[in-house]
Amino acid sequence: MGKGEWEARREAAAWRFYRSLVGEYQDPTGEGRFYGAEDLFAWYLFLGEALTDHPQNYEVFYGSRVVPILAAIGKNREFIPHIDGFEERARRILGPDKAQPNGGLFEMLVALAYARDGRKVAFRPEEPGRAKTYDLDVNSQGTEWAVECKRLEAGEYVESERQRKRELWMPAARMIIPTGRSIYANVDFSVELAKVPDDYFLRRVSDFLRSGKDSAVWSDDYASGVMGDLDLTPLQNALKDGYILYPGPVYNKLLTGAYIRYDTLNTIQKVTFAENPHFIDQIEQAVVLRTRSLSGDAVEKKARDIKRKLVQANRQLPDDRLGVIHVGIEALGDDVIEQRRYTKIMDTITNFDPEGKPLSFIYWHYFAPEASPEDTWAIDETFQWRGIRGDNRPLALSSLILPSEAAGRAGMHWDGTPNIPFKG
Repeated sequence: MGKGEWEARREAAAWRFYRSLVGEYQDPTGEGRFYGAEDLFAWYLFLGEALTDHPQNYEVFYGSRVVPILAAIGKNREFIPHIDGFEERARRILGPDKAQPNGGLFEMLVALAYARDGRKVAFRPEEPGRAKTYDLDVNSQGTEWAVECKRLEAGEYVESERQRKRELWMPAARMIIPTGRSIYANVDFSVELAKVPDDYFLRRVSDFLRSGKDSAVWSDDYASGVMGDLDLTPLQNALKDGYILYPGPVYNKLLTGAYIRYDTLNTIQKVTFAENPHFIDQIEQAVVLRTRSLSGDAVEKKARDIKRKLVQANRQLPDDRLGVIHVGIEALGDDVIEQRRYTKIMDTITNFDPEGKPLSFIYWHYFAPEASPEDTWAIDETFQWRGIRGDNRPLALSSLILPSEAAGRAGMHWDGTPNIPFKG
């Protein structure tokens, strides 16, 4: 970056983050984001630098999605000088692609995996005015391979669901605030959120407040749930011993009584911030909603298949060279979603037609990041591959983030079998 550029971009990321924390900045998209999508890579760099140099500014939940990738690139930096075009790819992420850096970062991880495996790797230069081509040239033991990388994002459905939940809950939560009560609601939806009436929570909360009871349980055509008074004592006692990071898994566990991976909480609270508003000093009131949206239709739409990505990638491969496709999937959903995605992917791979292209291998990589009360960040990586033509594998290594010394196991990260943690 040019002189002063990083300082300016870092300041913009920090300004947006802290103003969002204290409620002075409202995300114009309505999605409640702490970061600006127009320079997403600056937010990534801010998180990476914060973890190492000023951890009081580190945001643990999004950081768990970013830091493993930055750490993997850093751990393998010795290979970077031997990969032609790597620096140019980095410059694109810093500049033209700063709003959408995930694809470029995934390409870097794939390139580094081939280099680490002893292959000769080069980024294929883009040619302005010509159709988009594949990403990497790889020479593996004398065989030339064309490698295309695709990144599967969470998708519009997940974002629309998050926004819909806020629309449903916020009017009801604002009804609770004047009562001074702390309330916790845990709701499992049995239909898609788009089919839930606009006043659903408003009616449920109104009935609960009028009842004079300290809890309520219900089940109807839309959801089943429980709502009741929230005991803030465990959190308040912990705050007597010192400030607690917010948002953070330790805070959420003390607030709700349980830590849940990939939790979906909507929280309104009356708090006293520490001098650094990333930390809470005292809490007087909290209104918390915890939800799951696992209806058949919702699961089907959130468990996005990779077929479209495969078709796009296959079109970008050449006709005269063996091809490889890598697809990266960020697995941020409930285990039942990933189980359904797996079934759909296996069916797609089995029936995929390369339409005459010499496509030889398909690799797909699930990344399941996590920030728990015990760890600043952690990640599970599940990888699979399928041979199409019977050629020798161009890449013996399949893990892109986990180091070779980490103990792997057969199976999937969502299958319920405990993993052996690796501490680097």
